[in-house]
Amino acid sequence: MHTVPEISVIMSVYNGEDYLEEAVESVMAQTFSAWELIIINDCSTDKTPEILQRLAEKDARIKVHTNETNLRLPTSLNKAISFAQGKYVARMDADDICLPNRLEAQFAFMEQHPEVALSSCRFMTLKNGVIASGGCGGKCDNASIRALLLVTNPILHPGIIAKTEVMRELGYDTTLTCTEDLELWTRFAMHGHKMEIQPQYLMLYRLHDKQITETTKERQRREVVGIQKKYYGKFLSCMEESQEDFYINGIYFRDNKDIRLFCDFCRYMKAENKKTKAFDQQALSYALFEILAEYKRRGIKKAELVKAMLQFDIAFLLKELPERKKRAREDGQRCIEAAKSIGLAPCGGTPEFPVFQSSADRSE
Repeated sequence: MHTVPEISVIMSVYNGEDYLEEAVESVMAQTFSAWELIIINDCSTDKTPEILQRLAEKDARIKVHTNETNLRLPTSLNKAISFAQGKYVARMDADDICLPNRLEAQFAFMEQHPEVALSSCRFMTLKNGVIASGGCGGKCDNASIRALLLVTNPILHPGIIAKTEVMRELGYDTTLTCTEDLELWTRFAMHGHKMEIQPQYLMLYRLHDKQITETTKERQRREVVGIQKKYYGKFLSCMEESQEDFYINGIYFRDNKDIRLFCDFCRYMKAENKKTKAFDQQALSYALFEILAEYKRRGIKKAELVKAMLQFDIAFLLKELPERKKRAREDGQRCIEAAKSIGLAPCGGTPEFPVFQSSADRSE
């Protein structure tokens, strides 16, 4: 008997023969059964069509649509959303892997938090056969995410689940080529929609050596600046041209660890937020502190670190430093438990950032 699915998983694929079958089978293996998987084949020229046909014959919940011309990712995802029957839309890429309880856990989270329009999840990375934590210690609440969007993209795109009606209303910006997710999250925030990150580890996110080429990175830089000028313009003040270079190289990508410019940027953001009160002040401090934490990981000198720390209230530091360590330990334990559930054991790293031995069928 036909039943309307609760979750519409959407995927676009172009020449994804290497990992497509494993990705789709991870959806088929979900403990939650009320799903449909809408796959847009964006004019693939490899064995993708044959793989999709074979998988669709196995499970009627898999629905394949083939584009007549190559439409690229944002347009294809909008097309998939237009077909969605579920209450929620969940994203999935053709090279990632869902843990078996992903949809069950995400559906329960959204049902328990009806005020949330979109949520993502924690994830483990998979690169060259090595599986590792995708990060521990970050905050997951809406106020922190809104502030983090000023300086980074904190939301894993293929790990999201969102209300279908909101995804349909806002849609992806089809003029973008590699930042359509960041742009959509900023519009969620600008429209007042709440976003959270579920603390459970529910995905294996595959990384590739050449995932971002220099050409793509330059295009990404231009697109990010355009997106953030709108986001800053909405909530703080429109970013000046003189700020753009340090923003993209020192704040967003964090290659330029110029502490003088970092301190200037902190003062600018705090002064503007004092006027607009658009962001919770603690959340804004947290977002800026995340940049500094990354600088430290990349080897900033101790004297420079101390200078930058003066931008933060002592009360904030006394509270945030121990809380961050506690969150990292808790996240690390969740990551280990999730890995154990799929037969992986820690083989390195630290309790906060564990590394796991990959099973043979997931080596690359």
